[in-house]
Amino acid sequence: MTRMSRPLPAWRSRLLAARRQAGLSLIELMIGMAIGLVLLAALGSLYVTTSKARAEFNKTSEQVENGRYALESITRDIEMSGFYGRSSLGASVTYNLPDLCATAKDAMGFSTSGGTAIPVAVAGRPTTAAAPACLPNLLAGTEVLTVRYASSDAVAAPTASEYYVQLSNCRLDSAPLVYDTSASAFTLRTRTCAADKTELRKYVVRSYYLASCDDCTKGDGIPTLKVAEFVKGAVSVSSLVQGIQDIHYSYGVDQDANGSPDCYVGDPAVDNSAACTLSPSYSWATAAINWANVTAIRVSLLSRNLDRSTGWTDSRTYDLGRAAKDGPYTDNYKRHVYSALARVWNTGGMREIK
Repeated sequence: MTRMSRPLPAWRSRLLAARRQAGLSLIELMIGMAIGLVLLAALGSLYVTTSKARAEFNKTSEQVENGRYALESITRDIEMSGFYGRSSLGASVTYNLPDLCATAKDAMGFSTSGGTAIPVAVAGRPTTAAAPACLPNLLAGTEVLTVRYASSDAVAAPTASEYYVQLSNCRLDSAPLVYDTSASAFTLRTRTCAADKTELRKYVVRSYYLASCDDCTKGDGIPTLKVAEFVKGAVSVSSLVQGIQDIHYSYGVDQDANGSPDCYVGDPAVDNSAACTLSPSYSWATAAINWANVTAIRVSLLSRNLDRSTGWTDSRTYDLGRAAKDGPYTDNYKRHVYSALARVWNTGGMREIK
């Protein structure tokens, strides 16, 4: 016979229900709050650390991008330098070394009187030279590189005030080339020597230099790679890349006319016979000839973060290829050196295939 369970008394049912609805004790609440605060502090610390790491990563990424872009811009122009519409203008060409600030037509280095003369493809300004007037806010003690060439894009008709180069392909033309801005001056013909005229190419002169500021009207103090470009008969300056603090060019001079550089020097305009001993008979007497024999350039630049890094002190030194290294700067900016070798193809390339 099965025993029937008796219902609980009403007072006991109320007691059990009250126990089931009871909250945490004070000790339990304090333990829970302590665990929560520990977890919250850990998450906060992780967030702060991650944010700082992300900020440093962004600074470094920007610095890498700026350094590589500056290097690519310079090397691309070096590789274009010396191009005037075809690979060779003949063995009788001589070279002039015009001032990088020159804007007058007769001062740009082109001449057809008594032979064909053109400006050198590349030329540099040593750190000891006086600051050119056309390079405002030039950072003291830094180098300048000037490249010259004709655009790879031919144009059908000249634009007012721009200067162009036209080469002759007709043996009956009175001049091998024309450098001018007037449409009426471009009369050189194609190989058929008929009425068809050869193409026009815009003349390009760019000088890369370091300025002590980007927006110099505000005095922002950001070292900046700037480019001074010959546009519409005047020199126009624009900012190219921020954070470039120093730059060094090492010029490879071809002394035996085979296209390959025989030695690298900091300034081809001076006598480098003591450092360049492979060709003792080479004469360093004429600066324009030395610059015309540059067939490669090593470019080394120092790129700096745009913002300071908390807790970082730059105690490093940086080798750009000079006798003395850069640094230490003992400030809060991180830096890195970027280097590349650029060939002056329109000078060295033709010598290699002879």
